[in-house]
This record gives sequence, C-alpha cells and structure tokens, in this order.
Amino acid sequence: FDCSWWAIDYDGRAYLILQLYGCTGLPNEGVKWDPDRIFSAIHEIESSHRWLKGRQIIGVADPSIWDASRGDAIIDSADRHFVHFDRGDNSRIAGWMECHRRLSFDSEGLPKVQFFNSCEHAIRTLPLLRYSSVKPEDLDTDGEDHFADSFRYFCMARPLTPRRRGDWGNVEL
Repeated sequence: FDCSWWAIDYDGRAYLILQLYGCTGLPNEGVKWDPDRIFSAIHEIESSHRWLKGRQIIGVADPSIWDASRGDAIIDSADRHFVHFDRGDNSRIAGWMECHRRLSFDSEGLPKVQFFNSCEHAIRTLPLLRYSSVKPEDLDTDGEDHFADSFRYFCMARPLTPRRRGDWGNVEL
C-alpha cells in the first residue's frame, strides 16, 4: 500500500511531502498489514505530524476500497479511524497522461512536481516502472506500482489546467 501526502503551491506545483509505504524493504514485498493497522498508522501521522496536525485532510483512494461484496468494505475501517477519502478516478490512460503532465517542466524550466527526499519509495519505484507489452499506453501491472497508482489518483484529482493556444510556444494544438 501507499499513502502519500501532497502540498500544492500557488503556482499549482505539487510536492510529495510525506509517504507511508507498506514495504518490507524487499522490492514489491508488502508488510501485509490489515486495514485497521494501516488506517491507525495514517490517523497517527495525520494527527501528530507538524505539517498535518490540525488540518482537514481528505485523501483520494482507489474505488475498490468501497467494495463490500466480500464483507465489510475497506472504507469502513478508514472511517473507524477518522481517515477520510474521496473516490478516485480510476481512468488508467487519462491518469498516466496527467502524471506525465506533472512530471514535465513548465515554460521557465521548473518541474511541476517535486518529491521530498524522505519519500524514498516514490523515488525508488517510479523510474523502475515499465509500459505494458500488451497495452503500450498503460503500465505493466506486475511492477511495483503502488506509489504510481497513488500518484495517478492524485493527478486525476488535481489535474493541471489545459493551456491556451500560444502558451506552448510554436506548438499548434
């Protein structure tokens, strides 16, 4: 699992400031925490971390956490721990396009997204991801894509505003 906390400045630039990542230290091997333990840890971070304490935080989550077809939905556990989510847009191709927009540079050469160096799992896993050999516009889901999916949900929740004609220099849109 991945829980990432983002900040956005007045120019729309996004910063990955904190990350709770459920990895044992071996690539793509999870800690296998149950939902109550995950959301308890998230609640602890959100209620005690100096950057988050006292703020209203509403995350964006994979729509599958609302699925109650096999018993309690995972969102019920989040609610018990006062961790709140909106349902993320699960559009994969459009989501990866938004991620690419964020990973590009603006007209002044500044990145549209930056990762704090403490977010080591985002920094470690994102460059290792590969495209699918079956669906080249999508990622290979066999890779360690937990942060990438979290990043995609964030990007879809906070898409960059499309540029007007002329904002791209000589490129005709």
